[in-house]
Amino acid sequence: MKAAAFVPVRLSSSRLPSKALLNLHGKPCIQHLIERIKQVESLDLIVLCTTTNPSDDKLIDLCKKLKINYFRGDEKDVLERYNKAARNFQVSYIINIDGDDIFCDPSYINKTLEELKSTDTDFIMWKNMPLGSTPIGMRADALYKVCKLKDTSDTETGWARFFTETGLFKIKYLTSENPKVSDSTIRLTLDYPEDFELFERIDAELNKPFSIEDIVYLLKNNPEIRKINDNLNEIYMKNFEKKSAKIKMKEKI
Repeated sequence: MKAAAFVPVRLSSSRLPSKALLNLHGKPCIQHLIERIKQVESLDLIVLCTTTNPSDDKLIDLCKKLKINYFRGDEKDVLERYNKAARNFQVSYIINIDGDDIFCDPSYINKTLEELKSTDTDFIMWKNMPLGSTPIGMRADALYKVCKLKDTSDTETGWARFFTETGLFKIKYLTSENPKVSDSTIRLTLDYPEDFELFERIDAELNKPFSIEDIVYLLKNNPEIRKINDNLNEIYMKNFEKKSAKIKMKEKI
């Protein structure tokens, strides 16, 4: 019953090309995330899930350098890429940590995995937390079921809805009881140049290793830093809704 962190990454982003490899104080952005994930001892392995596009070859070189696993699959069908990776590595529990969320908090990765293992929940998401600070948890058998029933190969954006809006799975939404971190208006995901500017300031201001509590404290007490990307939430959500996959399921298996 292996548990793995799956990190979806590709370099052909239109808004911020090759953002995963942007140099953040001497390291590629994605390396900062991998180093945070490595702090979670309850995980059996880390798998960077990228595409077969030759533009992503540089990511494979980095995986080898960081000594983590990788899997290359479909560029648009993230769910099928995950499904094949889960089978390839014989994984039962998947913790999805988006490659854009380089400050995802290790303690919440661990909490998500604990909840997944200790309950019969198929799919776990967090509420009331900064965007990009928490992962998604899912069972590999639930993922397999989605891939068997879905009737579309475009699942790049908004794929969580194939779990949460089909009525086929046991869904659980976790919330933090810590008022020092429960702020869903904070944006910590890398999509725009302003996000990268914010990440640079956070990484420069805080001593490592820092937690999501440290980040929230910094932003709440330094409004000039927080406002760097504060205006992007509405733009981001409109773009997300526009690009989100349409849920299409087969009537018969």
